[in-house]
Amino acid sequence: LDAAARYVEAMGAGGTASGFGPFDVLAYFFAGSDYYRIDDKTPFVLPIAWMMQQILVAVLVGSYAIRDLSGQAPQVLMRVGGRREWWLSKCLWAVATVLAFYALEAAVAVVAAVAFGGASPMGDAVSIAVLGFPLSAFDGGELALSLLLPVALSLSLALAQVALSLVAGPFMSFVAIMSFLAVSVYFGSPFLIGDCSMLARSGFVQPGGVDAAPTLAACALVCAASVAFGAYAFSRKDLTGRVD
Repeated sequence: LDAAARYVEAMGAGGTASGFGPFDVLAYFFAGSDYYRIDDKTPFVLPIAWMMQQILVAVLVGSYAIRDLSGQAPQVLMRVGGRREWWLSKCLWAVATVLAFYALEAAVAVVAAVAFGGASPMGDAVSIAVLGFPLSAFDGGELALSLLLPVALSLSLALAQVALSLVAGPFMSFVAIMSFLAVSVYFGSPFLIGDCSMLARSGFVQPGGVDAAPTLAACALVCAASVAFGAYAFSRKDLTGRVD
């Protein structure tokens, strides 16, 4: 971002660009890639910088529930008096972990902008050069919705992963979530919401892109379904072999 800002300023384009601000850093984190056209001659490449965030969240939440089951869960279950309370506590922990992750990411964006970018927003020319779209073209509401989508996606995937881990184990649930993300990036289907957090695919950026409002509703539906499925799976899980 700093190199692009200096280059554009030196070339005399985007004279207002004197650095980059926190929203520019976040936009760079969430930019992702444009839709992949299967008939293109360019090979399919996963946007690693974007996907790394979802990988980190998946690693953080992946084995927590199963690890807790093999540890103090029997004693905790005896004290709380039911499985539902234990399962809901795991869901709340996953939600808190995701929110803490993005709070830390926002703090990194602020520190990076202050330390290296001057904390001033980029001009349109720089945003186009770096991200492929002018960030300043977003109004406040559109920008807020676009930056809310990564959090909503991570929450839905984290809860789905924790629920799946009760049935398939931590490793297979991690593989399933990562495969879903990769397939979503490749096909770019509205029924595959794994790519919904990419700013480059936002409906605010290009016609036919991701519509923020219904996608947020879909993420909320996945969260609710994951909590319900996990509760059912845990209610059917045999814990007798884990109790002394």
